[in-house]
Amino acid sequence: MYKYGRKNRPNDRMILWMDELISHTAIHQSLLKMKFFSTIFFLLVCSFSFSQSLLVNGGFEDENICAEYHVNCSPEGWINSSDVPYDSYFKDPKLAYEGKHCIAVESGHTTNLSDRTYIRTQLLCKLRKGSFYRIDFYIKSGFPVLDSMGVYFTYYDFLFENQSQQFPSPSLYIANAAAPPNKNDTSWQKVSLLYKANGTEVYLTIGNFSQNPVMISNSKPQDHALVYIDNVSMVPLNPNELVCNDWKKTKEDIYSFNIRHLYLKRYIDMHVEVMPEPPALSKTSMQFVHKLVLPEIFFESGRSALTIPGQDLLDSLCNSLAGRQIDSLITEGHTDSLGSDLLNQKLSENRAATVANYIRKKLYMDKRLVVTRGWASDKPVADNRTSLGRQRNRRVELFLYVR
Repeated sequence: MYKYGRKNRPNDRMILWMDELISHTAIHQSLLKMKFFSTIFFLLVCSFSFSQSLLVNGGFEDENICAEYHVNCSPEGWINSSDVPYDSYFKDPKLAYEGKHCIAVESGHTTNLSDRTYIRTQLLCKLRKGSFYRIDFYIKSGFPVLDSMGVYFTYYDFLFENQSQQFPSPSLYIANAAAPPNKNDTSWQKVSLLYKANGTEVYLTIGNFSQNPVMISNSKPQDHALVYIDNVSMVPLNPNELVCNDWKKTKEDIYSFNIRHLYLKRYIDMHVEVMPEPPALSKTSMQFVHKLVLPEIFFESGRSALTIPGQDLLDSLCNSLAGRQIDSLITEGHTDSLGSDLLNQKLSENRAATVANYIRKKLYMDKRLVVTRGWASDKPVADNRTSLGRQRNRRVELFLYVR
């Protein structure tokens, strides 16, 4: 069986520090006497619905130039566990699911029934213990071996695993997916897996993890049971969980490893007794959206200029965010239904712009991170037929996306 030859490293403590909501801003005492203003608040709400993949080059389109032969013989960021005795990196748009490239692993052989190859990659960020992640990829094979294919997470590099007669159990078999692929279907099939992290994961490996040798029948001598893989991605299930801040640097480090073929075998042999320490990855980032509602009292009557209390409120907000990473800012202006649509539209846009510009200058934000919108009276939160309702509708809503 696989001999790890080393003690498992203790799990890192993965404590999810929830960013505290910004504290309520002190309001001038004279404003507290006004009954219509009683709810300045910040709310935690959902963020973007899209998360960047935690894996590099999942479509295998970026080509690696190996140090040994100086040719583009493998994808960047992904390494085959063997010294590649046959071509496993395909550059054929007709063969790939999408784009020009796909990769294959060997799941069996006519003469060596235990012959297996695997592909492995390094994660961009450390996963959060207890969090869930969705792994998607496309797979196909001309052999009925898909039910034994799986995904294996390790804190150490799978390339340094010592293989003998048995194989490790993967973290997930694709047969356990909600919609498992049909092993008799030879076309491309999508696999979606849900994984709960333990917080120690650094590498991901894909291959055939059948505990028994794979028998290939009705094949020519020396046939390899290839399984083709394309479009691999891994994203957090929580849309507020994003890639770590230093993911670009980590990607550069992953791409800089150009050892393949015989050089790779020598590299593994050099470290057979003491394998290299795994990289120290940064945890994924948690993003929160802070919402602030500014009633009309913070603006001069019928104008877009901020009052002194309005400036004080935004100053307090900006001070609380000093040193924190702001991903984006959205301000939206609203009015009541009185007056002309044209004037209401202009007033709502101008007030939204005033708030955005004030915050942007205080926090030295890039203009490209700021979005302003004016809705006039299109999105009321109260009845415009009453005086109190109209007061509530005259407002600016501010959304800050903060890591």
